[in-house]
Amino acid sequence: MNRSRLLRVLATAVAVVAMGGPAACGDSGGVGGGKDAEQATDDGQPVTLKYWTWFPPEATVREAIAGFEKDHPTIKIDLRIFEAADYQKQLPLALNGGEELDVVGVQVSAMTNSVREQLRPVSEWEKNLPAGWRDKLAAGPVRQTEKIATDGKLYSIPMGSLGSAVMLYNAAMLSQLGIAVPTTADELATAAAKVRAAKPDVTPVVFSGEPYWQEEMLFTVAGQTNPTLSDDVFASRKPWNSPEMVAALGQYKSLFDKGIVGTDVLSLKGNRPAELFTGGKAAFYVDGTWQSSLLSQASRKANKIDLADVGAAAFPVVAAGGKPAVRSYAEGGLAIPKTSKHAAQAAKFVEYMTMGKGVDIWGKDLVLVPTSKSYHADSSVLASQAARDGYAAVTVLINSAGSARDSNQGFLNQVEGNAILDVLRGQSTAQAAADKLQSEWTSGRYTTK
Repeated sequence: MNRSRLLRVLATAVAVVAMGGPAACGDSGGVGGGKDAEQATDDGQPVTLKYWTWFPPEATVREAIAGFEKDHPTIKIDLRIFEAADYQKQLPLALNGGEELDVVGVQVSAMTNSVREQLRPVSEWEKNLPAGWRDKLAAGPVRQTEKIATDGKLYSIPMGSLGSAVMLYNAAMLSQLGIAVPTTADELATAAAKVRAAKPDVTPVVFSGEPYWQEEMLFTVAGQTNPTLSDDVFASRKPWNSPEMVAALGQYKSLFDKGIVGTDVLSLKGNRPAELFTGGKAAFYVDGTWQSSLLSQASRKANKIDLADVGAAAFPVVAAGGKPAVRSYAEGGLAIPKTSKHAAQAAKFVEYMTMGKGVDIWGKDLVLVPTSKSYHADSSVLASQAARDGYAAVTVLINSAGSARDSNQGFLNQVEGNAILDVLRGQSTAQAAADKLQSEWTSGRYTTK
């Protein structure tokens, strides 16, 4: 999924059907900082923190702010919330222009390097965080957030992550048909056959047939036996026509060869896969963790989705000896700009939203999987055992992912997605497609990392 889709997902967190983003660049400028910012302390004097973000949705973030202000009566938050696309333009302009902001949301993968020179490294203000604060957070997302910066420094603390691909399922339908949640491709094949026999009008497995989604599926399958293959290929540590990539293409195609997924699924576009699932016309729906709101009975009711119960699981393991896998990336992070004169108080708010009680407030939207280790969605959010087990499984997958959820958008849109589709439709062999991918990747037409 490209970055613009991701940012729209985060901007409309309460929507069940995710619409599912490259950052604006600016001169580093070197503004801000100075003694006031360095020496700011929490001395009990009333302060107002200027907070800019695009996520969570306004109703959610205002609820979290209200909770913070109640716990910290001398600190007020002046919120300005933006539309996602506008935010990526406005934040760099504001920071480069010297706007005095205290806390800013950062879309980790797309924005870090366009604004980092105007941000205070976390090492400068972590003294205002609890001792051992890193132990309160999943290590993977923090490491990704640190690694994405070209100088290797940590500039924001990640609120949570997104990942793909995972499998949502109609828990009520599976229970009715006596189908256990499949963990392997063979079990999924058996489940699909039962669904077809009992409900001919239901498509067993649906996901997007659009080119962008084929990368998600391919590297989910590849990660089950080679967890870092996606990272290795995009960093050119391994070629696109390596034996591992050829094998992964073949394994993905085997889902179609075995009749688990019909080639008609490849014609599904836009929201159609979600519509089929939420309309009770699909048993299994493969998408990203941004669709986790489907696990919430309250959310389904609010969005008029007539599904009695929904669960989630890792996508079934395709190759023998594989393990469940997902690619994930830290998404929304919080940072303190150099222009802030209230770094100590700003750090308290960052703590509250990333590892404190604020996580319990915004986490209920089920858009990002919180980085905080202490977060567990309660029964008011996840009413059924299938939903609770599913969300727990997704959390484990996200925080132990082997590869980052990253892409080269030009390559994906122009070459990669369609090359994978050619294999699935029997129009190319896995080896020929892999050779084409490698040839194009090294052609000089695409920027490699």
